[in-house]
Parts: sequence; structure tokens; C-alpha cells
Amino acid sequence: MNKNRLALGICMALVCASAAFAQVPAQQAAGQKPAQAWPQDMKKLFQEIAGDYVFEMGGNSQTIQFLERDGALFGAPYGETEEAVVPVKDKPFHFEVTVQSNGNFFQLEFVRDDKGVFTKCLLIAEGMTLEGLKQIK
Repeated sequence: MNKNRLALGICMALVCASAAFAQVPAQQAAGQKPAQAWPQDMKKLFQEIAGDYVFEMGGNSQTIQFLERDGALFGAPYGETEEAVVPVKDKPFHFEVTVQSNGNFFQLEFVRDDKGVFTKCLLIAEGMTLEGLKQIK
């Protein structure tokens, strides 16, 4: 169990680091798309994000399950306590989570593919970024 928590901690640290970079305001230079706004129906967005995302690092993998419940988004590795995943104001698809048991802080960014489907989660922690791929069922 401690080995899994260590691997998860490393993964979460990596994901949080990516989110920090993703939250740097983009310059509205010519040819760049304007930033997207948060949708009106957050429950629907959370349902689209929900699913299992597999993060791999150094030959190990960790699956984190995200789910929508009562209009809020939660996430945790299987068998662990779910944590609230909080939207970041003015940063669509960016979230933050603080693990209550140890105080670890992570930033998340969910990414859509060219068809508009959420397929990736970037987890940023302590300057490192991990990419989790959504498992299609």
C-alpha cells in the first residue's frame, strides 16, 4: 500500500507541475484562439470527464477514477478516499485538488481530442507533469 501511495504521490506531483504551466495566461497573439469559457452545465461537463485515467511512470501505472456526484467532480485511485476536484476560476478544464490525508496539492487539466471527447488528464505536481489516458470502456 505504501509503495502504491509513493507511486501515486510521484504521479500526482508530476501532474500538478503540468497544471502550473497550463495556468500561465496565454497571449492573445494573432492567429491564436481565444480562451474557452466554462460551460453553463458543469454537471454535464463533469459527466463527460468522468472515467478511469491511467498514468504511467517508470514501468508502473496508476489508475485514477474521476466521477461526478451531485454536481461535483471527485477523484481518487481505486481503494483510496475520494477527494473533491475543484474547478479553477477563469481556466476551463483546469482543476485543483488537495489530498486531505497528507496535504499534497495537485493541478489537473483535462484535454479533449479533435472530436471534442475528453481523452487525457495532465497531472501537475512539484514542477512535474504526468499524462493520464482515459480508458474507453
